Amino acid sequence: LHVIGTERHESRRIDRQLRGRCARQGDSGSSHFFIGLEDDLMRLFGSDRIVKYMEKMGLEEGQELEHPLLNRSIGQAQKRVEQHNFQIRKRTLEYDDVMNKQREVIYGFRNEIIQSDNVRDRLLDIMEEVILTKVEEFTTAEFSEDGWKIRQLADWVNLNFPLGMPESEIAKAATSSQEAPVAGSIFDGLSPAQFAVCNFISDSIRKAYEVKVSFEEADKLAVVERFTILSAIDRLWQEHLYEMDSLRYSIGLRAHGQRDPLLEYKAEAFKIFDELMVNIKSEICHNIFRSASSLM
Repeated sequence: LHVIGTERHESRRIDRQLRGRCARQGDSGSSHFFIGLEDDLMRLFGSDRIVKYMEKMGLEEGQELEHPLLNRSIGQAQKRVEQHNFQIRKRTLEYDDVMNKQREVIYGFRNEIIQSDNVRDRLLDIMEEVILTKVEEFTTAEFSEDGWKIRQLADWVNLNFPLGMPESEIAKAATSSQEAPVAGSIFDGLSPAQFAVCNFISDSIRKAYEVKVSFEEADKLAVVERFTILSAIDRLWQEHLYEMDSLRYSIGLRAHGQRDPLLEYKAEAFKIFDELMVNIKSEICHNIFRSASSLM
């Protein structure tokens, strides 16, 4: 079998595969490749010096191009193309690694809910994490009516939970105890006033949820709790994927500002993912009191 190639490809691997087609059943076969100065490889990566050299040799139209210098130049051009393609694949893998790490966290969280025998304990932990985030957002280390955004904190609590908590109770809780949080707990690092407010809001929510549980069927409520958490994860994760795609396509423009797009992508992806986790947990808290087992 004789293989005739009408051009040289950007990758030497492809040329070698085509040459290998001629060998079969012990017969080595033969191959012959032709090139032209108008081929993509010659036009994009060939040296102008070679073109001028070929013209000086007086090559006529349609005459085959054959010269060791030409073959060596083509080999070097193919190496440059392969190195360029390798860098593209390597860069793509580095971008994908960022999404893989996020995917591992989300799927780990999701599998934990699916496989858990008692979703309610995890649900109450999520509520405490959200309360901690909001208390840190609306308060300072030391209690003061000017420094604390008590009204905003009370509005958030009453918007997400059926408590009707007045601002005065939050202020009273902040000044009623000087107990410091236990080292190593999620409240570690809070001031005694912030810790007291977190405990007060958390206890109030737990009592309200116990009232809700008393009016629901236990088996169906467990299904509702699991469904509420999983639906929040799935919906917001899908939106997050669209947002990450948009970031991926737009981040390359930052190279014009002499900034590494990959480093910028990692930094932006971390912020977006951190917001995603906060939004997931906030939506879970918002929806859990608005669900009922009778709707299942």
